[in-house]
Order: sequence, then C-alpha cells, then structure tokens
Amino acid sequence: KGWWSDPKFWGGLGALAGWGMSGSAIYDAAQQGPEVISMTMTPVLIVYSTLFARWAYIVTPPNPLLMYCHIANVAAQLNQLRRALQFKMDNGEEEQVKDLMTKVAVGGVVTAATVAAAP
Repeated sequence: KGWWSDPKFWGGLGALAGWGMSGSAIYDAAQQGPEVISMTMTPVLIVYSTLFARWAYIVTPPNPLLMYCHIANVAAQLNQLRRALQFKMDNGEEEQVKDLMTKVAVGGVVTAATVAAAP
C-alpha cells in the first residue's frame, strides 16, 4: 500500500491545509480592521470547524492534527465574531447586533446538539 492510498498521509495533508484557514483568521485579526469581517461567513466557519473537529476525533484512524486545526479555527473565528460585534456596537448598530446574537444563539444550540448527539 503506497502513500497514494494511505489515509494517514491524506489526513495529515488535510490537517496542514486546514491550518491555512486557521492561520488566515489569526492573521486577519492581527492585521485587518473589524469592518472587513463577514457576518455571514464567520458563523458558518464556526459551525463547520466545530463539526469537523468532532469528526476528526471520532474517525478511524483518529486525526488529532485535523482536530486541533479546527479547534484553533473555532477560537479564531469566535474572536473575529467578537471583534465584528464590538465594532457594530461602537458604531451605533445595537439593533443589528441584537438580531445577530439571536441567530448566533440558535445556531450555537443546534451545533452543540448535533455535536453532543454524534457517536
């Protein structure tokens, strides 16, 4: 069985690629202003990485590198969400923030239930 068919090779390669996503969010937090943060994509990335972190933990063989890159991305995206919401609050968009927080709360409950119900 060569590297082309080796799940550990492809899992490791996927984890390395996943760190690019996490690194991008960390870089943006350090270099970009909060006005450029997508309030649509950030919550989607939080859900995506939460589910993939869980999957990387339960898959056979387990892929801790992939799990850690997605956990890092969840943390980075939560920071981006915090920055964007603070920016909106500071600029008088309290009503929009309230609406977004309701949506984020519902999404968080659904995501947590999905993760908890997984095998």
